[in-house]
Amino acid sequence: MSTGADLTVIIPVRDDPLVYRCLASIDVPCPVIISTNGSPDWFVEGLRTYAKAASHVTVLSTSESGIGLAYNRAIVEAVTPLVLLMDSDCVFEPGAIASMRAEASFGLVKGRVRFESEGRSSRLVASARRLTEDPLVTNKVNAYSPPLLYRTDIVEKMGGYHFSTAMKWREDRDFELRRRRSNIPVRLVPEAVIWHKPLSVRADLRSVRAYGAGQAHGEFLKVLPVMSLRHEPRKARRVVWRGIRNGNPGAGFYAAFRN
Repeated sequence: MSTGADLTVIIPVRDDPLVYRCLASIDVPCPVIISTNGSPDWFVEGLRTYAKAASHVTVLSTSESGIGLAYNRAIVEAVTPLVLLMDSDCVFEPGAIASMRAEASFGLVKGRVRFESEGRSSRLVASARRLTEDPLVTNKVNAYSPPLLYRTDIVEKMGGYHFSTAMKWREDRDFELRRRRSNIPVRLVPEAVIWHKPLSVRADLRSVRAYGAGQAHGEFLKVLPVMSLRHEPRKARRVVWRGIRNGNPGAGFYAAFRN
């Protein structure tokens, strides 16, 4: 088994029990920090009980909510030069962590997110997400998380901070925009795949609404640039044609709708 002694896996979570499934998928011996934010006491206590039996796992807890805050706290506590950001409702494919770790010399490494499906609704969401988020389909690589591995010192070139704590959503967009402005390349590792839990159309649209609210809040705070009204329709048209080219026009039209 490959070692991850210079790497810490960081998982922010509020009250998602799927975090235990995520933990079980970590197949490299390395420190793990679970960073809870605004979590109920019973959930935090359950995690601490788990951590007592797993010496490599640390649980950090704060009463405030926010993924950016949770990330920042954990990154400060990490004693390794590399961090790997992960979501509690995702699992690593075997070998994904080792594949990303092998490319760590690039400084910023990105894997791929695939969506599980268990019925018509979640299959539509999985197909639409693939059309808009899978770099093998979009031919675009970004630093949105997860899975995202990077050297913690690269933020010195990106404004000196990891994630904005002013926003509850879209803190990863701020990270990505600062990364672009700093001309820091991202190394894509296609074989490093994580699987997201199935999402129904209803759950997917709730997340879209949250992203939209986060974007609006970021614009209000002047952390994020105002999105162009002309740019969004162009993106919608592109994803429709992408769906048609990939033999899945229904997913393309749904992706355009959610966009």
